[in-house]
Amino acid sequence: MRRRKRDYGDEVVHDINVTSLVDVMMTLLIIFIIVAPMIEQGIDVTLPSAEPKRIDVADVLTISVTDNERVYLEGQRVSMDELSDRLTSIYTARSDVAVLIKADEDLRYGRVIEVMDAVRAVGIVRLAMATRPPA
Repeated sequence: MRRRKRDYGDEVVHDINVTSLVDVMMTLLIIFIIVAPMIEQGIDVTLPSAEPKRIDVADVLTISVTDNERVYLEGQRVSMDELSDRLTSIYTARSDVAVLIKADEDLRYGRVIEVMDAVRAVGIVRLAMATRPPA
């Protein structure tokens, strides 16, 4: 038996094979489902409790100070000199930026003041301290 070639002639083919596209989309969906919860892990800081007040500012930088006095700017560990330099470059680009400081409740008071002084020295006047609601 001899196979015959299919003759399409002037006929337009309307079929699109989407099997590989569906495979790619399912793979991306699975990756997103796995990675999304890991994004919000952040730095482990035990916040002190106080009555919270919301701040309505679009550009908020987060500075975290852990119980072993490590400083993180937006999740990246920085030294105090690097903190000042990076805050200066951010402030020159966006003068309306606000800073939210997340400091561990067991941290010595002086380290928090050093971070606040670094923020104020750059010229940033919008400064807030993160707390957790009282139990």
